[in-house]
Amino acid sequence: MGKVPETHKGYVFTSGSSRLTLKDVPTYKPGPGEVLLKLEASGVCHSDLHILQGSFPIPSNSVLGHEITGTVVAYGLGVDPKTYPEGQLYAAHGPNPCGSCRECRSGKDNLCHAENRTNYGLGYPGGYQQYTLAKVHNLIKVPDGVGAAIAAVTTDAVLTPYHAFKKADINGLSKILIIGLGGLGINAVQIAKAMGAHVTAYDLKESSRQLARQFGADVVLESLTLDDASKEYDFVADIVSIQSTFDLALKQVKSNGLVIPLGLGSPKLTFDQNDLLVREIRILGSFWGTSLDQAEVFDLVKSGAFKPQVETGKFKDLNEILEKLEKGQIKSRLVLTDFDDI
Repeated sequence: MGKVPETHKGYVFTSGSSRLTLKDVPTYKPGPGEVLLKLEASGVCHSDLHILQGSFPIPSNSVLGHEITGTVVAYGLGVDPKTYPEGQLYAAHGPNPCGSCRECRSGKDNLCHAENRTNYGLGYPGGYQQYTLAKVHNLIKVPDGVGAAIAAVTTDAVLTPYHAFKKADINGLSKILIIGLGGLGINAVQIAKAMGAHVTAYDLKESSRQLARQFGADVVLESLTLDDASKEYDFVADIVSIQSTFDLALKQVKSNGLVIPLGLGSPKLTFDQNDLLVREIRILGSFWGTSLDQAEVFDLVKSGAFKPQVETGKFKDLNEILEKLEKGQIKSRLVLTDFDDI
C-alpha cells in the first residue's frame, strides 16, 4: 500500500460564496469502522448548485460531492483488509446511515435519523477532494466491468429514480410522464422503460429530447402547458420540481394517480386542495435510495438493462464545470476524474 500524504487537495465550501475554494486540507485519519478512500470518480450534482446559491444550507468548511467511488488506502481500527482489499473499487452509499437504528434494521436505511448523522458531501466528508472518509458498512462493492465514472453516477442519478419508481410499483401496465431530462431524468427514462412502462418524456431542450428518443421514450414532447390537461398518466415524475413543473404534473396525472417530485428546484411546492381531494391525487415523497437498491442498480447496470449517461471532466476544473452546469451546458451527468492532475 502506498504512502498516504499528510495533506491533499480539496474544494472547500464557504457559506455565502458562489465558488468552492481549492486548498490543501489535512488528510483524514480513519477511526474505528472507517477507511480512507482515494477518489477515482465523483459525480457533480445539480443539488450542489442549490447549496452554493444558499437554498440548501450546510456548514461552512464542508467538502461537497455525494456521488463517490474510490479505492481503500488506509484502515481504521477493526477493519479487516482482507474484507475490504486494496485496489477494489467501492461506492459510498450517499445517505451514510448508521446501520443500527430502527429504519436501518428494517431495510429503510435511506431514512436513517441517527443523531448527528449527515450525508456524504452534505456535512460528512464528500468526494470533491483527493481522499475522503467512509464507514465500511456504507461501502458497496462495484461489480467488475462497471467503471468508476459510471458507478459514481449510479449512486444518485440512477439510484434516486430507481428507488422512487420501485416504491411507486411501476410496471408494464404503467403510463408515466417524466418532466425534465437532465442527468437524472435521462436515467429515469431508461429505468421506467426497463420496468416495462409506457414513457412520455418532456424537456425544453432538443438535445435532451433527442437523448430520450435514443433511450426508448415512447413519446417525446417539445411543449407542455397547463392548457394541455390530459389527465392520462398513472404516474408523473417531476425531475425539476419548481412550482411551474409541479403544476404541470398535477394537471397531467389521472384521478387516483401518483405525482413524484424528485427534483430540488424549489424547497416549497403548493397544490390545489380541491383538485387533490376530488380526484384523489397522491403525492409520493422519495429520498435517494437504500443500500439494497444500490446493490440492485449495480447489478442492472452490469447486465446492460440501462446505461447511465456520463460526461467526464478534470478535478482541477470543478468550479468551471459547476458554472457550465448552472448555464445548462451539460447534457447528462458530469463526473470528476483525474484527481492527481492538479
